[in-house]
Amino acid sequence: MKKIITNFKKFNESFHDVDGTPIGVDSNHMPVNTEDSKLYEHNGMIDYTLLDESSTDQDIKDLCDKADMLGVKSVCVLPKHVGIAKERLAESNVLVCTVVSFPGGSDLTESKKVETEQVIADGADEVDMVLNYEKLQSEGMDSYDYLVNDVKSLVDICHSNTNKDGEPVILKVIVESGLLSEEETKVSTDVCLEAGADFIKTSTGKVAVGAEINKIKVMFDTIKENGSDMKIKASGGVRSSIQINSMLDMVDRFGMGYGSVDTLNDLDTTDTSGY
Repeated sequence: MKKIITNFKKFNESFHDVDGTPIGVDSNHMPVNTEDSKLYEHNGMIDYTLLDESSTDQDIKDLCDKADMLGVKSVCVLPKHVGIAKERLAESNVLVCTVVSFPGGSDLTESKKVETEQVIADGADEVDMVLNYEKLQSEGMDSYDYLVNDVKSLVDICHSNTNKDGEPVILKVIVESGLLSEEETKVSTDVCLEAGADFIKTSTGKVAVGAEINKIKVMFDTIKENGSDMKIKASGGVRSSIQINSMLDMVDRFGMGYGSVDTLNDLDTTDTSGY
C-alpha cells in the first residue's frame, strides 16, 4: 500500500502555528471558524476511514496523526488495527471505531458477540456491525426476530462497556441499504430501533450502491414516527461537500474514506479506494 502521507513533515507544518498549536482547531482538536482556519467545517461529524487489509502499522499511525489534526470524530479501522489506533490516539479526543462481521454480516450471532467483546477489549470506542441483510432479503419478515436479537446482543455488550469519554460504547448497524428496497430499508430501521442501536448506517462501502437520499429519508421518517433519537450514519460513496450538505438535515455522522476527507481539507492524497 502507498504511504497515506507523501510528505508528513510538510503536512504537519501546514496545520500548526509556529508554537506548535494546531491551526483551525480548539484545545480539544475540534474545528473552529477563524480567518486562518484551514479545516473543513464538518470534520467533527466524520469517521475517517481506512479499511484496507494491506494497510501497515505505520499507515494506521499516520492516519491517526492526521485524524487528530483534522479534528474528525473517529478513525474507522479494521479490528486488527484497533490496538494501534488506541495507542496512537491515547491523548486525543478522536475516537477509535471498528467493524464487526464485515463486510457480509452473515456470521452467527455468537461469532459477532465474540468479535465485539474482543475489539472493545482492544480499545474500540465505537462498533459498526453489519446486519445480516441477505437474511432479510431472502426471508423477509420471517427474519425479523432473529435480526432484532442479533443486533440487541451486540447492543448489550457495547452498552455495558465505556469508551474513552466515559460513555457507553456506541453501536452502529450497517444495513447495506443500497442493496435493499425502500420497504426492506424500513424493516431494517425498525430492527435497529427495537434492538436499541445508537445509529443505523447505510453501507459498508464495499458494494456498488452506497448512501442514497431516498433510503436515508425512509430511515429518518421511520425514526421520527417512533419518537426515537437513534441517529443515522451515511457512508458509501460520500465524497463531497455537496453530498454532505444535501444530507445534513437527516444525518449525524458521515463515514468517508480518508482520501475524500483529505480532499475536503485541501490536502494531497494517495487514496484510490473510492470508499
